[in-house]
Amino acid sequence: MNKYVTYLRVSTDKQKRSGLGIEAQRAMVNDHIRANFGQLIIEVIEYESGRKVDAIARPILHRALRLLKDNPGAKLLLAKTDRIARDLHFISGLLKDNVPLIVAGHEHMTKLEWHMHAMIAEHEAEQISHRTKAALAQAKSRGVILGAPKALLPHIQKKGGKSTKAKSKSHREKMKDILIPLMKTHMKKNKVPDYEAIANHLNHLGIKTFRGIPFNKGAVYYLINRENLNNEKKY
Repeated sequence: MNKYVTYLRVSTDKQKRSGLGIEAQRAMVNDHIRANFGQLIIEVIEYESGRKVDAIARPILHRALRLLKDNPGAKLLLAKTDRIARDLHFISGLLKDNVPLIVAGHEHMTKLEWHMHAMIAEHEAEQISHRTKAALAQAKSRGVILGAPKALLPHIQKKGGKSTKAKSKSHREKMKDILIPLMKTHMKKNKVPDYEAIANHLNHLGIKTFRGIPFNKGAVYYLINRENLNNEKKY
């Protein structure tokens, strides 16, 4: 019997609030499971842009990929190819590693077909970005003032500061689950984490700091000690 982990994704706040798109995706993947006499292991849902692919930005996707390893023979089932990502390089890496990816209605898509669909998905993302930039440029040329009114700037800056703190805290929380196993892997003889080795490992995985830059040993040291991970019971 075919076993499936279903991954559903929408990207906008409007879709997140309304559930737009999720029900349609669920119907497509469930129809596929029934048509192939399959078994649903678990359904996972994520609200994030398809252009982001690292473990920090897309924790649910990476959890779904780990579920495949925990369930030998299971396949990751999507409603459409662009639901997993709009990043050709990322999808190519999954295909190279023989990750079992399935699109609803197409149980046996070849790697060539996957690459073609991935190229189209990335191209669509680039076109959306170009159209947005062009629309903003045209608005600016017509004299439209972009951004917030000056009178509201102090209020917006205050809210922005709170938002940044909240995002920073969320980033640290997500990093904890990634750092703890790396601390076990990269441990010096004196039972002190090898901060530089951990930084190199994170950079190899493509995981960035909260500021969006590569890790160095100082950034790793700060995170581990900021979150008191050296004293974590599960560590």
